[in-house]
Amino acid sequence: MGTKTEKVKKNWGLLVQGDQQGLYACFDIFYDDLYRFGVCMYKNPELVKESINNLFIELWRIQDKLSAVQNVQQYVLTIYKRILYKTYQQYSRDTFTTTLEEADVEAGAAEQPYENILIASQQDEITKKRLQRALNQLTPRQIEIVQMRYFDQISFCEISERTGLTERTIYNTLHNAIKVLRDVFLLALIIKLLS
Repeated sequence: MGTKTEKVKKNWGLLVQGDQQGLYACFDIFYDDLYRFGVCMYKNPELVKESINNLFIELWRIQDKLSAVQNVQQYVLTIYKRILYKTYQQYSRDTFTTTLEEADVEAGAAEQPYENILIASQQDEITKKRLQRALNQLTPRQIEIVQMRYFDQISFCEISERTGLTERTIYNTLHNAIKVLRDVFLLALIIKLLS
C-alpha cells in the first residue's frame, strides 16, 4: 500500500470519527488533484476553489455516512463532480451569464420538486447576504472597479480612460479587492464548518 493511500485511509478514518484534523489532512491530500481536475473541466480557478471548499463542507456534514465508503478516492471524485457542476450553475446565475430564456427557466422550475426550489432560493439569499457583507469590506474605489470590470464587462483600458488611473493601478486595486472578497467568503465558510 502506497504512502498516499495510507494517509488517505488514516485521515479518512479520523474524518469519519468527527476529527477536524482528519478533515484538514484529507483536504491537503486531495486538493491538488481536485484542483487540476476542476480547472481542466471549467477553466475557472475561483469556481474550482469554491467547489473544493463546498466538497469538504459537504463531507464534514455527512461524516456519519462515510464509514461505509470502500474506495475513498472514487467516492470523493464522484461527489466533487456533482458539487463542481452545481457550483458552476450557481456561478452562471450569480454572474448573469446564463443565456436561458424565461420559458426554459420556468419549464425547468416546473420539473423540480417544491422543496428543491425553496432550498435553492434560500441558498441564493445566503449567497447574496455573504456577497453584500464582503462588498462592505471594500473601499468605494474597489467597488467601482469591480463593478466596471465584472458587472459592466469593461476592459482595463477603458476603465483607465474613465477613471484616470493606470492599468497597473486598476489591476492592483482589482487584485486587492478580490483578495478581500475571497478572504471574507473563506472566513464565512470556515465559521460555518466549525459551528
